[in-house]
Amino acid sequence: MLNTDLFSELSRKIFHDLINPASAALNGMELLKYNLTESGEQILEDDTFRLLEMSIKKITAQIAFFRFCYSHPEVKKNENLSVEHIDSIVNDYINFTKLEISHGKDLENLNKKFAILFTNTVLILQGMLPQGAEIYYELIDANIFIIQIKNPTGKINAEIMKDLHAEDRNDIKNIQISYLYELLHIYGINIEIISEADSEISINFSNQNQADSSSSVGSRKT
Repeated sequence: MLNTDLFSELSRKIFHDLINPASAALNGMELLKYNLTESGEQILEDDTFRLLEMSIKKITAQIAFFRFCYSHPEVKKNENLSVEHIDSIVNDYINFTKLEISHGKDLENLNKKFAILFTNTVLILQGMLPQGAEIYYELIDANIFIIQIKNPTGKINAEIMKDLHAEDRNDIKNIQISYLYELLHIYGINIEIISEADSEISINFSNQNQADSSSSVGSRKT
């Protein structure tokens, strides 16, 4: 069994076992809110109740997001997913961070492999841009997917950016970036990273057979 197969099988079981009780807790909270509202109870304004509700929503969103990120990369990899579905997974998770995400208005569907690359990149950006940033994604055509980041503060995690630009995968210390490059290898996709003074960054993904003959997997530009 390949490492990615083993990882996916383990993560699938873990997230499956976690999402059921988390979803049950969230549904129970919604039912409790409804009953308390009907009875006129003031507990809904209590800070402790609000914190409990937020915590349940957060853990449920995190599990759903990670379950998608680490689903088996090759199962239905060419399946088209609705952007509405992807937005739901990503934005429920992002709501608890300082990032903002939007996409091309004409984008209706996204290939599953690009969607998995996107969600895994979001995890990297969350750590790389601790002060928050605006992230815009767009599918240019069937073979090219871009992520553009506007980082108005200019603040950035230099270690993570260094790993993104590492020429040798053995030099990468960030485990999430290592996993991203493993996905790129599996999908046969090139990555090109263009940055301007850390305030604007573009991450471009393209199928190898569409890339310039001089490019290679993991190629980077600064």
